[in-house]
Amino acid sequence: MTKPNILILMCDQMQARRMGFVDGIAYTPNLDALAAEGVHFTNAITVHGQCVPSRCALMTGMSPHECNVMVNYGFFNHCGHLTTKNRTFVNVFRDAGYTTAHFGKSHLGSPLKTMGFDVGECLDGHFPKGHEPIERIRVHEELHSQGIDSTQGEWPQTSTHYKYLKQGLDWLTNHEPGGKPLLFMFDTNLPHPPFYFEDEWRERFKPDEMVLPKSYYEETFEGKPAFLKKHVERGPHKLESESKLREEMAQYYTMISAVDKACGQVIELFKQKGLWDNTVVLFLSDHGDMMGGHRFTRKGTMPYEELYNIPCILKLPVGMASRRKTIDDVIVSTDFGAALLELAGIEGPEPFDNNDMVRALHRDHAPEDGHVFFEHYAAWWGLHPFYGVRTATMKYVRYYGDDNTEELYDLAKDPDELHCVAFDPAYKKQKDKLAALADDWWARTCGQSVDFYESDAFRYNLNRPEGAVTV
Repeated sequence: MTKPNILILMCDQMQARRMGFVDGIAYTPNLDALAAEGVHFTNAITVHGQCVPSRCALMTGMSPHECNVMVNYGFFNHCGHLTTKNRTFVNVFRDAGYTTAHFGKSHLGSPLKTMGFDVGECLDGHFPKGHEPIERIRVHEELHSQGIDSTQGEWPQTSTHYKYLKQGLDWLTNHEPGGKPLLFMFDTNLPHPPFYFEDEWRERFKPDEMVLPKSYYEETFEGKPAFLKKHVERGPHKLESESKLREEMAQYYTMISAVDKACGQVIELFKQKGLWDNTVVLFLSDHGDMMGGHRFTRKGTMPYEELYNIPCILKLPVGMASRRKTIDDVIVSTDFGAALLELAGIEGPEPFDNNDMVRALHRDHAPEDGHVFFEHYAAWWGLHPFYGVRTATMKYVRYYGDDNTEELYDLAKDPDELHCVAFDPAYKKQKDKLAALADDWWARTCGQSVDFYESDAFRYNLNRPEGAVTV
C-alpha cells in the first residue's frame, strides 16, 4: 500500500476557539471545510505556551525540559535550541523514504536539514549573539548589502507570511513526486503580534462589534499568584484600554482569515496534483494568545486555556476513518509527531512509539482518567516556572520557583478559570491526586530545579540531566 502524504499546516499564537465553525465569528471557510471532512480535537493542549519550546517539543516528541529548550532563545541568556542530539519525527519520515519540505516559520534555532527537512531554511527568530545559524547570517549580510539593517526589529509580518507562502506554493507546483511520498509543512508566523489589519477582511471585523471574554470583566486574581495581578496592573501585560483591545481582536481575526486563505491555497494545490485523497492533514497552532482573557494581552507565564488550548484538526486519507467527528479527549502536542508516523504506517523510535491521539480516533468516548502534562518557564518580563496536569474537567499547576504556590481550577464548573480552588478544603482530595500525578511526571522525566536551569551548563545547551530521555 502506498504510504500517505503528510501535510502540516501550522500557525502561530492562534486560540482554539477562533474558527468560524467554533465561535461563529471568525471567517475561516477553508478550516471549516477541513474540519467537516476530518476530525476536530476540542481539548488539544500545547505542552508549553511559548513559541520556541512548544515547537521544539512538537518536533522531538519530548517535553521542553527533556529536549533542553525551556524558553525562547535569548531570554535570560538562554541559548537552548535543537541540535544533532535531537532526532525529530521529520528525521524519521525522511529515513522512511519521504521527501520532506518546510516553508515558513520554524523557530527551532537550527538548520532545517538537521531537523530532517530536505527543503527549507531557518530564517526566523531572535538568536543570542554568536548563536545564529548560517542561513540567518547570510540573510543579514544580503540585506546589509542592500542598505537594510535587519537587526533592528522584526521584518513586517505580512511580507514574511506572503513571502513563504509564495515560495511554498511555487515549490509544490513544480514538485514531481517520482514515487516518493511527501511531507510538506507550511508554517505561517500569523496571527502572532504585532497585530495589524489584513485589508481583505478589514470591513468584516468591526472593533466595536468584538465580544470580549468574560474574564476580562470579572477577573479579581483572588487566591492566585501575586505576580499575575502585578503584571496586569503595572507590567507589560497592562492593556491600554478596552477600545484598544477591541481593535487588536478585530485585527487578530483578519490575520486568522489570512491564515485560513493560505491553508486553502495549499489544500487546493494538493487536490490539483492528485495528492489529496492519500494525504493526512494536521492543522494546529504552537500556542494561543490571551487576547484580553484575565485582562492579559499577548502571552507569558500563565497557565490559562486561552494560551494552552490550541486549534487541532486532523484529516485522514481515504480508507481510514475515525469513530467520532468531534473528539473531546485531552491530547497533548508532544503526541502529534508520533500520531503522524503511526497513521503513515511507520514504526517510530522512542519517544515516537506511543501516543494517545490515534487511540482517540478508535474510541467512542474519552477515558475517565485521561490527562496530559504541560509546563512553562519564563517570558521576557519574568521567570515564573511551573508544571501542571490537565484533565477533561480539572487543571492543576505547581510553581516550583520563588513563587512556590499552586493553582487549581474546576473547568466543568468554572471554564473561565476565575476561581482558584487550590486552597479550598472541598477540593483537597482532587488537588492531592493531581499534584501527585504532576510531581511524578516531573520526577520521572528528570525535571530539575530553577538553579539547574539557570546554570551556565543548561543555559548554553551544554548538557542534559542524567537519565533524561534521548533518541
